[in-house]
Amino acid sequence: MIKLNSITCVIFALSIYSNGNAQSKLIKINGDYYHKKTNAYFPVKIDEYSRGSIISYDNSKDNISVSYSNQTLNGKTTFTIYIYPADDGSEGRLRKEFLSSLSSITYINKPGNVIQKSPIDFKKDGYKVNGLRAKINDNNGRSDLLVFECGLWFFKLRVSTQNLDSLEFAKLENKIIDTYCPTNFVKQSPLNIKANIYFAKAAFIDSLMLGSVMGSALKKVSWAIENVDSLERISGFPDLYLDLHKAALLEFVKFEKDHPTMLRKQSTIDYLAQLNSIIDNGFLNEFIMQQFDNLMIIPPNQKLDFLKFEEWRKTNPIKINLKQYYVIVGYAK
Repeated sequence: MIKLNSITCVIFALSIYSNGNAQSKLIKINGDYYHKKTNAYFPVKIDEYSRGSIISYDNSKDNISVSYSNQTLNGKTTFTIYIYPADDGSEGRLRKEFLSSLSSITYINKPGNVIQKSPIDFKKDGYKVNGLRAKINDNNGRSDLLVFECGLWFFKLRVSTQNLDSLEFAKLENKIIDTYCPTNFVKQSPLNIKANIYFAKAAFIDSLMLGSVMGSALKKVSWAIENVDSLERISGFPDLYLDLHKAALLEFVKFEKDHPTMLRKQSTIDYLAQLNSIIDNGFLNEFIMQQFDNLMIIPPNQKLDFLKFEEWRKTNPIKINLKQYYVIVGYAK
């Protein structure tokens, strides 16, 4: 273990808690239900919506879901709230959880379904919680999936309707989020924003690769401190920001330029050559966006040209995969 000021560096693989991997058990209760660890309150009815099943996915009842529904002559509307532990606040945590949750929706890939994915956030009392949303439109109506990372907790919401129009749907969704207030979870259980840096063994392939990886990791840490308020960072490492990844990759290639004689293997030479080519041709933003499923917070007025990027890629195939991490930065419990 190496300590660099307030940064802890370790070498091991991270595991991320997932709501979908545990055994489920029905919680039977007639009255109001409280989630003990977060004080979230689930009454028997919310307006015209009646509470249905309460399910626990672990023995301690930390990982739960609660469903509500309302049936009318015009159709049915349901929503399910999930609260569950989020483990360490490592980069990629929110995106991974969101995509895993989205893939678990069985009808998601049916022909004719239209899916729109985008970053979202919730702000209150100076706190900010980042999240991701998927809007799914099909022949039966509309469904939304929202996942927020809230310090040591994930807050997830599924809303589906056959009868609400867009305005009514948005009003219901916003009311649920306001009622359960994702920032409250952060206030109760914030992350420790002293950065942890987790190195993969591949980072040690040669001296140049290790130096480049270390430089990019430290740049992520410093960029987050300089550009993101601490009341946002305690909810999760801010890796949704496009500019964080851009700054880190520019720092990655800078190390090579500053150390032209440092030992390197052919794989490192090839990796840096391809990354420099992407940068020199002006496609770093588009490359990062594609690598991370276009789920990024983009700076205002940022212009992206994916058509031009795809045309360039036809004669410049890219082998780099940013999801094959050399290093992961994050915040601890």
